[in-house]
Amino acid sequence: MAGLKILPPLEPGDLLLLDGGMSTQLSRYVTGVDEDPLWTARSLVEHPDKVEQCHMDFINAGARIILTDSYQISEQGFKDHLSLDSKATRDVIVKSVQIARTAVTKCGRPDNYILVGGSIGPYGACQHDGSEYTGDYIRNGSVTKDDLVKWHRPRIEALSKAVVDFMAVETQPTWQEAIAILDCIAEVDPVVPVWVTFTVKNETSLANGESIKDAISHVMRHPLYGSGRIFALGVNCCSPKVITGALDSIRAVNRSLPLVVYPNSGEEWDGAERCWKGVPQVWDECVSDWLKRGTIIFGGCCRVDSDQVMQLRVSVAKALMKQLR
Repeated sequence: MAGLKILPPLEPGDLLLLDGGMSTQLSRYVTGVDEDPLWTARSLVEHPDKVEQCHMDFINAGARIILTDSYQISEQGFKDHLSLDSKATRDVIVKSVQIARTAVTKCGRPDNYILVGGSIGPYGACQHDGSEYTGDYIRNGSVTKDDLVKWHRPRIEALSKAVVDFMAVETQPTWQEAIAILDCIAEVDPVVPVWVTFTVKNETSLANGESIKDAISHVMRHPLYGSGRIFALGVNCCSPKVITGALDSIRAVNRSLPLVVYPNSGEEWDGAERCWKGVPQVWDECVSDWLKRGTIIFGGCCRVDSDQVMQLRVSVAKALMKQLR
């Protein structure tokens, strides 16, 4: 798609591979990840070498963007399950960035060749009840915007202190929480770029049923967008089969920013039984459609490991060659 507005940290001509699902990759080395209320975050404390190895696996598979293992870190969660105080929790968040940087160095990649994004998952991800896929805590009013800004602030402050290349506001089930996070970033860090990705339930609706078009419109009205700090929009942690239509919904509102796509395998998470169900879907034929719509960052989320990221690299190359014919 021609005419995209390329903003830092991206550069003209970029077509980048993102990493895959940390939980899936980490499960190769650590048992019980999906059952853990802290999910992958516990390993930052108990198995940091395994987290580093996961980053290296994705880099060696071709990823040029890796996200920190901070998606499911919260002060309350670390207090309840690891008996860590606020300072210690923030130190672990800083450590998540350092581990990612070390992985880049150990893989022998040049400076600035690999982008390290600070992962900011939704409030629901830390509740360990699947509510990141519903946003029920917004719908039922149990969590206010002020609550969300306060809750997200420690992680955002720590990621800013550690100097990530950008912040990944990801897997957002509602526009309200995305805006709260953007407000917090604007208060904490004066320069860091941001991407915003939503999790969707179908081609037109966010996970909580709100309109994708409305969500993107709200993001575009935020001061960070007006100042050029939001450099990409997209979808993640959803079924591959709904992504093309979801991208069309985004493009109905915004035709200038690059898109980022990182779906799940196509299986679905059962929050009650704490397991994945269903059958993985084949993405290969979808990649060309995503590329045509201006996607320049491709990766995977849950149930997507480094082997699948390597396969995705081939799919993107084939799709690009097809378009250049």
